[in-house]
Amino acid sequence: MKGERKPKDLTTDELRWILEVTRRLAAPLDLDTMLREVVDVARGVCDADFGMVWLHDAARGELSMQVVPGLEPTRIAADHGIVGECLRLRKAINLPDCHADPRFDREVDLASGYRTRSMLTLPMVGPDDTLVGALQIVNPRDGVFDANDEVVAHLLADQCAVALQRVRMTEQMIRAGKLGQEIAVAREIQLATLPQSAPRVPGYDVAGIFRPADETGGDTYDFVALPGGRYAILMGDATGHGIGPALLATHVRAMLRVALRLEADIDETVRHMNNQLVDDLPDDRFVTAFLGLLDANAHSVRYHAAGQGPLLHFRAATGTCELYPPTSFPLGSLHMPSARAAAVLELAPGDILALASDGIYEYQDVSQREFGADAVAALVSAHHQRPMAELVEVMLRALADFGAGIAQADDLSMVLIRRLPDAALDSAVAASDAGPGMQQRFARSLDSLDAVFDFVGRYFAAEGLDPGLRYAVDLTVEELFANMVRHNAEGKSDIRLALAREGEALLGTIEDFDSPPFDFGAPRATSIGKPLADRRPGGLGLHLIRRMMDSVEYRHADRVTTITFRKGSGRT
Repeated sequence: MKGERKPKDLTTDELRWILEVTRRLAAPLDLDTMLREVVDVARGVCDADFGMVWLHDAARGELSMQVVPGLEPTRIAADHGIVGECLRLRKAINLPDCHADPRFDREVDLASGYRTRSMLTLPMVGPDDTLVGALQIVNPRDGVFDANDEVVAHLLADQCAVALQRVRMTEQMIRAGKLGQEIAVAREIQLATLPQSAPRVPGYDVAGIFRPADETGGDTYDFVALPGGRYAILMGDATGHGIGPALLATHVRAMLRVALRLEADIDETVRHMNNQLVDDLPDDRFVTAFLGLLDANAHSVRYHAAGQGPLLHFRAATGTCELYPPTSFPLGSLHMPSARAAAVLELAPGDILALASDGIYEYQDVSQREFGADAVAALVSAHHQRPMAELVEVMLRALADFGAGIAQADDLSMVLIRRLPDAALDSAVAASDAGPGMQQRFARSLDSLDAVFDFVGRYFAAEGLDPGLRYAVDLTVEELFANMVRHNAEGKSDIRLALAREGEALLGTIEDFDSPPFDFGAPRATSIGKPLADRRPGGLGLHLIRRMMDSVEYRHADRVTTITFRKGSGRT
């Protein structure tokens, strides 16, 4: 039996195979050829004897079995047997011993003389939540299907569902001869792949826009939330505009999504995607793309700009913009023998990362003068305090005014990522049941303690709190802040302090982002009763905190350490 693995344990060869699957299913195929491709890929991925596809006929309430050597296509009721239950539940069913399960229909084995030992059945559901059918894979050569087979086969079933829907629609439109309908459907499919709304990223304001020059276009963008406060960002531009580039842009998005679901490293993902496109595309076709990972806790972006540039970085501290060039050549233009290290960009409070397609930079007026990077930078600088969705609209209006009625010649795409300034967070609520308070981020350094004490003093003055409480609060904040600095010495993110009222009590919250677990508030052995020479170092400050505060609570999740302390106004 194969050992169980998690998706992130997949090897480089397996990742390459999954991307190859995505490429093969994106090719223009008729339905029969597509079904055989699906089965061949499924067998190869799971090293199984054979597979079959059940197509769902919603109008007749039936399932038809396809692509089984030696058997004629078979129709059954849509709710019959294992495959019927799989579609009804919309989840995978893994049978390690088919003949021991009463749901298994033995008629097929009796008709063919073949013995089905193990079977994996997966639903195929389209992007619009439509049931396309089911994929069954039979008799793995190594025993039974394991958890890793289920994960990989599920990815394959998802890709198959999209591919089968596309083939069905294409054949229907070809038979009907409705080219206009084909374009409309292509536009609908492409727009459906774009984010319906920007993600809600704590401490950030994010927006994106895509305006094709024709009914369809070669641009795309995407946001994908990942564990640990990270977000994948894609903006791509396939050469040309129209149906062909639209399919290519959607294909690049699909390859990235598959790699992210497998938790693949971004550097290796870019290399494999590039090399696959080199093999697939004609010499005059390529894709410029920005692929980045925003860490909302560390306030950094690791990225590859494959022919995509310039990248615009507005720095709030100086009110100026910096333009960064691409980090490598466009995807699909040259073979990449080894992975390249991602570039890193740090976002300070108020900073903006602006990604714009060449359709924006090269937008022309009647005299063929281009809008240019300087005009984009000037607009971002002038309107940096606006919500990013409004800044996108400002940019589009400026382009229209600049063109003065000239038709848009290229696709327009833009992604804006702004780190909110600390001032925008000062009125935030420190806890769901707490009153309005103040919060501020401080650099991870003991040198920040003077600024921390100043912040506490300003809050005491604003709230008119009893000055007699100040010593206990200052000591608590100092001890917790210093411990976070010392015990996460490799950390690069700021430390956030928030103070608020909770009834008659003072509520304090201090957060350390991207930190390992370490419970500062937990009881620790403190030898305060022993002579000074016999005491162990450490723990005394935490001991005093627990004595002076009404409560100290610790929480660690997604690499964020949060310590909350409370002090009643009547206690000294």
